[in-house]
Amino acid sequence: MITASHNPPEYNGIKLIAGDGTEASPEDENAVELRYEEDIQGVPWSDVGTVRNVSGAGDAYVDSIVSKVDVALIKKADIVAVLDCSNGAACYTSPLLLKKLGVRAITLNASARGEFPGHPSEPTEDNLSDLKKLVRDTRAQIGIAHDGDADRCVFVDNKGFFVPGDITLALLSKSLVENAPEGQNKEVVTPVATSSLIDDVVTEAGGKVFRTAVGAPKVARRMIENKSVFGGEENGGLIFPDHQYCRDGGMAIARMLESIALYGPLRKQIEALPVYYTAKHKVECSKDMYGAIAKLIASNANGARIDNTDGQKLLFSDGSWVLARPSGTEPLYRVYAESRNKERAEELASYYERLIVEFISKA
Repeated sequence: MITASHNPPEYNGIKLIAGDGTEASPEDENAVELRYEEDIQGVPWSDVGTVRNVSGAGDAYVDSIVSKVDVALIKKADIVAVLDCSNGAACYTSPLLLKKLGVRAITLNASARGEFPGHPSEPTEDNLSDLKKLVRDTRAQIGIAHDGDADRCVFVDNKGFFVPGDITLALLSKSLVENAPEGQNKEVVTPVATSSLIDDVVTEAGGKVFRTAVGAPKVARRMIENKSVFGGEENGGLIFPDHQYCRDGGMAIARMLESIALYGPLRKQIEALPVYYTAKHKVECSKDMYGAIAKLIASNANGARIDNTDGQKLLFSDGSWVLARPSGTEPLYRVYAESRNKERAEELASYYERLIVEFISKA
């Protein structure tokens, strides 16, 4: 796939898809990247290959989603939605999906424009001010926004408030676990960086949570191995195994609409959830320091249990946790903290950020 995903268009690149439809593993990606270092023999233009146009792919994708959800239930809910296609790939599919689900759609940025004139293509809260305002002004039940390549989807509730990805993941986990077919493994797969909220919700619904290293391919492969009911990351990348084992923005829309039809307004569902607070910091550092920083964090666990699934996750007896891990794409060390107490979350993130900064300054 040629895409910059949620990044600005100047970052257009190649995303590799494995034969089973999942994103390629880091090992496979690295193997391809190593070929760039080799002296590869060129071929005449006539031997390069062929181009094939596949007509109707968007319609087939939408029809497949519609076949997986209770369309009659969604239509009966008489939902009005504001849809922000972010001038990306969703322009070709999501308006059609809402039409087939009987949802009245008010659209934003619904023309495909690769320079993303409406707003930057990553669907962060800061980029979605128009969507939030339009939801409030039209009294819509939900706001929906995609990233550039539409594999991710985020939501705005019926009061016009942005819904963090952890909460979306928790709400859909509840719905999918509670309504799982007989014999389905009620396991939800998510990375170590996801909020403990998902453990509370899934356990109460009668399921269990398995945590992987960060990255959608890692989540997907665990889901395939264990036939899990659902999985995803807190960035809006959600995976629905009854449809396909990759992040699926269209399916996320349909399942969230189904959840509203089943359980009522989005704001009401959110208010019923336990409240957690998160703090996210980052420290610039060279990659050759990653190993030393990992040892530093482990030696300053302060009595916490250490989970080494991805970086170092320190789990404290009061339910708070800190995750310190190197970025997979930038020379950074990320520090995430979570607690039921807002001050405690910020205190933990600041403490371990300061620890890393002081260590780097003395190195």
